[in-house]
Amino acid sequence: MICKFSNDYLIESYTMVDNLFLSEYMPYADEKQIKVYMYGLFLCNVKTDENSLDVMTKTLDMTVEEVVNTFAFWQDNGLVEILSRSPLEIKYLSFKQNLKPVKKYKSEKFTDFNVGLQKLFPDRMLTPNEYNEYYYFLESSHMEQNALLMVVQYCINLKGNTVRYPYVLTVAKSWAADGVMTVDDVENKLNEYETQSEDMRLVLKALGRKGGADLEEKQLLLKWTKNWGFDISAIVYLAKHIKSKTFKKLDSTLDEYYRLSIYTESQMKDYQAQRESLMNLAIKINKTLGLFYESLEHVIETYTVPWTQKGFDEDTLLKVAHYCFISGIKSLEGMNAMINKFHSMGITTVDGINAYIAKLVANDEAIKAILSKTGEIRGVINSDREYFKIWESTWGFSRDVINYAAEQAVGKTYPIKYMNQLLSSYKQQGINTVEKAKSFNPTQKDKTTRNDYMHREYSKEELAAIFTNSTNFDGSDIE
Repeated sequence: MICKFSNDYLIESYTMVDNLFLSEYMPYADEKQIKVYMYGLFLCNVKTDENSLDVMTKTLDMTVEEVVNTFAFWQDNGLVEILSRSPLEIKYLSFKQNLKPVKKYKSEKFTDFNVGLQKLFPDRMLTPNEYNEYYYFLESSHMEQNALLMVVQYCINLKGNTVRYPYVLTVAKSWAADGVMTVDDVENKLNEYETQSEDMRLVLKALGRKGGADLEEKQLLLKWTKNWGFDISAIVYLAKHIKSKTFKKLDSTLDEYYRLSIYTESQMKDYQAQRESLMNLAIKINKTLGLFYESLEHVIETYTVPWTQKGFDEDTLLKVAHYCFISGIKSLEGMNAMINKFHSMGITTVDGINAYIAKLVANDEAIKAILSKTGEIRGVINSDREYFKIWESTWGFSRDVINYAAEQAVGKTYPIKYMNQLLSSYKQQGINTVEKAKSFNPTQKDKTTRNDYMHREYSKEELAAIFTNSTNFDGSDIE
């Protein structure tokens, strides 16, 4: 591109939003859906590197999956078209085109539905486009017509006769995704809302709210209790103690606790009591690693709390941070990898970690002695450690046998390679003592072991059965 707008020019320019979006769609969309549509509309006018999925996720503080799923929502509503998911490419569509029926439906198939739907809106005539949207939903979702009429009635009860079809269909799609397809299913869903009415009353009271809850709030309560597993006492406790008395704030706080595996009132109280100590621990760990963060919320949620839940105390975490820094690991993600490694081995204390490190240091000393016997003077590297582990733990050789093999490798161009070959021969011959090793001549072919299988050609199926089944292919039964 030869010419392009400056960033200042783009900031001072404007993004046009169709009034149909503001009147027909925005009132029935949630915050993330509005943010993604509006920011995507803005990016349509940006021709620089800023027009990217990475920039969008960072700016909106959303994951890639959330952005893609939100664009899928707008695609379902006919406002955009997803041209490609990887890499993500979105085409914004004309509202006029969206208002045109894209498919003709047989009127007789929906005669009773049309009559029932119009009766629900006695103060105005429904437009052909509205009917078409309902038809499309019925055809694509396979929800029963009477079930959809019940959904419409429920939305009217909540919002009044002015409710528009985007809101109704958003509710219907959400319920259909939960398996609500028949009249009985809708009745069960409404009964779910009814049975939680007392729970909702308690939540509303804790938030200082008067009046009833709307549909979105009822769905949130179901999500908290049914999907996330919070009991009502924990929800009410949190509702009383959050500063911003809104369902949005309550939902975001419960989402944080859900990610932290904190579900009960007692666990919440314990977490809040430990909040200051967790903050101080996060500061100490960051200082040990040479890091600084203005906000520690993400550090506590992503690292500190999960580490303590794995059983690591403050002394152990600070010791790991110290060892990481000395080893050149100076990031929380790098420390997290070490924590996970120790946890997988069942090591969660300072003594356990020190004992493990002492064992590794002792092994390195033994490997240094082996290298010295071969005539090599150098430091121990990871491949040496892996070979030593195989020789000793997997193949079962004693240190005496390994040291003897090292002595035989003196003068070889690649002594470690020679030791691998020699010890492999020992294993195949069943040699497990120095005395037996001394009587073994590696240059002499053992005729007694060269049976017919040494000359046999194996089929593709036979080889695939062995080499693709790694659980059986460990060589433990080969002598």
